[in-house]
Amino acid sequence: MVGGGTRGHDKLGPYTVKVTNPGHPVTKGVTASFEITDELYNYNADPAGNAVDVLAEATSPTSGKTFPQVFVVKHPKARIVGITLGHDARAHDLPEYQALLRNAVSWVGGK
Repeated sequence: MVGGGTRGHDKLGPYTVKVTNPGHPVTKGVTASFEITDELYNYNADPAGNAVDVLAEATSPTSGKTFPQVFVVKHPKARIVGITLGHDARAHDLPEYQALLRNAVSWVGGK
């Protein structure tokens, strides 16, 4: 249902999140890139699952691979937002993270 999953994450540390789709309502008003200290989740889309539209991504300082951090699932009957960020107060206090949460709730609620 969520278009994929995560099999692991990097250790807690700093990395950069880059918005890849600034025109989507979930990323509205979020800066083009921002620094966060968090666990970078290694989300992988499932080719057999519902397709996803990646809204923001980050490159792992550990592996060098890029992973979706904010995405929406292209589901025919529901609005689904995936946000892999937000594991402690360092993330929760960021204005970008707060904007993503507000926007996601509004978009999922149809506003």
